[in-house]
Amino acid sequence: MPTPPRRRLSPEERSAQIDAAAVALARADGLAGLTLRTVAASVGVAPSLVAHYRPAIKALVADTFRTVATDEVAEVRQVVIAEHDPVDRLRALLAAVNDPRRDDVGTIWADAWSIGRSNPQLADAARAVMGAWQELASQVVADGVAAGSMHTDDPDRVAFLLFALVDAANGYALVGHRSRAERDDLVVRTVAGAVGLPAERLTSDG
Repeated sequence: MPTPPRRRLSPEERSAQIDAAAVALARADGLAGLTLRTVAASVGVAPSLVAHYRPAIKALVADTFRTVATDEVAEVRQVVIAEHDPVDRLRALLAAVNDPRRDDVGTIWADAWSIGRSNPQLADAARAVMGAWQELASQVVADGVAAGSMHTDDPDRVAFLLFALVDAANGYALVGHRSRAERDDLVVRTVAGAVGLPAERLTSDG
């Protein structure tokens, strides 16, 4: 019995398929591995078809990064706001950004900073998502200050410090510099000191 022909995808379905393939490739191989050919091979179509839907590879790279990175912020935000106490929220935030299961996104961020030098759309996306992370952390610290459980004159600066440390630690991880435990401890202890808390209050077991 002959195999029935596959249903032709609608333009919307094909576009979504291409975008999903790009996200999966970025998570597996980083942004540097995203090309019309690799996306086409993943979908099982000709590169010309991918180019029809995504004619500018720089835009595809930027949009793929934006999807992965904004999804991560949204996911972590939900984890953080599920906690009611500001200290618990800060502990949850630190545990989330240090979670080994997010290492693939750390690799994508490293690519974004490098490739973003020659891809203005990607650079714009990276700055926007960094702003979202900054806003989340700053609000957590500001709430802690308002509740009297944290002490700082500048929550925004603490948030800036937090992600500067996280980003540096992710860079170290890419080349195996220092152990994960050392990198995570540096982030937790430095942030704890910046808000006047003992580091033990911000470890995963409290």
